Amino acid sequence: MTVLVVDDQPLMLEALKSFFSAEPGFEVIGTAANGREAVDRCLAIDPDVVLMDMKMPVMDGIEATREITSRSPRSKVLALTTFSTLEFVVPALRAGAAGYLVKDARPDEIIDAVNQVLNDEIALSPAIARALADNVISVPDQQQPARSADTGLRSLLTDREMETVTLLAQGLSNREIAEQMHVSEGSVKAYLGRVCEKFGVRDRVQALIKAYQSGLVDPQLRDL
Repeated sequence: MTVLVVDDQPLMLEALKSFFSAEPGFEVIGTAANGREAVDRCLAIDPDVVLMDMKMPVMDGIEATREITSRSPRSKVLALTTFSTLEFVVPALRAGAAGYLVKDARPDEIIDAVNQVLNDEIALSPAIARALADNVISVPDQQQPARSADTGLRSLLTDREMETVTLLAQGLSNREIAEQMHVSEGSVKAYLGRVCEKFGVRDRVQALIKAYQSGLVDPQLRDL
């Protein structure tokens, strides 16, 4: 699996490069020190995954993520940054990031997250998942915008596709969804692929956001 490492701090850049170079099954094929360079390098070398810092000169990680996921959709972007506030998390996910980790993550957590995004799953640091959950819980019901299910959007999905989205909203992995539905992981990926196509979105993160905004699901984070 090929990796592009993006960070404006030379020490962190070299540390991540050395870490992944020593990890079996991974090859670091490029580095970048800002978002503009990250986009250019990604288009040139087509990595499997991009480890993306968020706050950088020239172009920040959010805009770089948006460009990469638009122009090089095969490459998965995993945010890896010191910033864990929602002002960074939410725009990054909306820009197309397949996951979001903070830099205090353990080495095994980083590897697990990379494998998750390569398997078309959502990877979030526990702190990020808690922040998202707390944000929803902390807003009183009367302040939440009223949401009614978009019947037009729902009508686009088969029952199996809707079941897949519902289980995705519960935080289940592809394997866990497959076990719940008694199908193969390949079938789950196919269902999610068709959901993304019908919703007109890039990936499962975007699909989940649209399903929530349309009132089709209510995400239920499991205990962390």
